[in-house]
Amino acid sequence: MSFMFKITEPKERLYCEKCGKLVSYTITEKDEIFKIKKDEIRIKSTIAVCEKCGEELFEPYYENENLKKAYKIYAKKHNLVLPEEIKKIREMYGVSQTLFALILGLGEATIQRYERGSLPTKANSDLIKRAADPIEFNNILENNKDNLSVTDYQRVKNKLSNILKQYEEEFELRKLEEILLSNHESLVIEKLEGLISAIFYYLRKIYGYTYLYKTAFFKMLWFIEKEAKVRFGKQIANLSFIHYYYGPIPKGAKNDEGIFLNYLNKKKLIDINVEFSSDFLNETYKINSKDETAIKYLTNEEKEIVEEIIKKYANLSAKKLSEITHEDEKYINTDHDEEIIL
Repeated sequence: MSFMFKITEPKERLYCEKCGKLVSYTITEKDEIFKIKKDEIRIKSTIAVCEKCGEELFEPYYENENLKKAYKIYAKKHNLVLPEEIKKIREMYGVSQTLFALILGLGEATIQRYERGSLPTKANSDLIKRAADPIEFNNILENNKDNLSVTDYQRVKNKLSNILKQYEEEFELRKLEEILLSNHESLVIEKLEGLISAIFYYLRKIYGYTYLYKTAFFKMLWFIEKEAKVRFGKQIANLSFIHYYYGPIPKGAKNDEGIFLNYLNKKKLIDINVEFSSDFLNETYKINSKDETAIKYLTNEEKEIVEEIIKKYANLSAKKLSEITHEDEKYINTDHDEEIIL
C-alpha cells in the first residue's frame, strides 16, 4: 500500500464470508510481519474476529492502523520524519497542508499523505526536518515564494518574523545560561528562580517594597546562601560569589560583564530600571520581580531563611549592607575578584 486512507473509525458490523452475513465482532491481537521496501517489520496487529465463528474479518480502519504502526517503526529505524512531527512543524508556522507543500516545493497532496502515515522519501524527510529550523524555513520560503500568492507569502512571512524574533531571544537566553553555568558550576536554576521570587515576595509582604537596588539585591542573595550553608550544610541555589568593591557579588555580576542580571532579565525573572543622575554621570539599578510563582521551588525551611534575611537586612541602606559584608571573615580573607568559598 503506497498511501494511507482517511478512515476515522471502525465499522460497527462486518461481513463474514463464512457466516454469509453482517456480524458483530471482537478485537484481538496477533503477530504479523509487514514487508516494507527491503525490511520486514514485525508488529502486534489489531484484528477483527467474528463473534459467531471466529473467522478473521477485514476491517479497513484496523488494517490502516496496523500499516501506520509498521510504517512508523520503519520510519524511526531509518530516521525519517514522523507524521506527528510534520504536523507539529506545519502548525508552528500556521499553514495548511497544501500551503506547506507549496512552500517546500512539493506536490499539493504530498504533506496530506505524509501526515496520514505514508512514508516520505529520504530527500523529502530531510527537507521537512530542515523546515523545523525557522532560519532554514525562511530560506526555503524565499527560494519557493513564486509558488505562493502575494497574500499567502506575506501572511507566512509575518508569522515567521515573530517566530524568528522569539527564536533569537531563546538562542540568546541559552547562550547566557551556558555562560552563567560556567561561572556557577553547581547552580540549580529552579532554586535560583525560587530565591528571587521569595526575596521579592517577602520584601513586599514585610516592608511593602516592590524593588531593591542592585547592591542590596546582591547582598540578599549572599546573606541567604551563607545562612543556608550554616544551617543546612549546603546552599540553596549554589551561587558562586566573588570579592568585589562593595562586598560579595555573584559571579558574572560585575558592571563590565552584566551576565548575571542580563540572564535574569531575559529569563523574565526580574525587571531592571536604570535611573541616571542629573548630570548623567552616575546610574543606579532598581530591580523588581516579574513573577513570584517560582517560590514554589523552595522548601518551607528555605522560605524561612529568606524571610528571616529580608526582615533582618532588606530595610538597611546599601552603605550599611556593604559595611556589614566588609566585616565578614570570608570577605576579609579573600582578594579583589577572588572567589569566596562559603
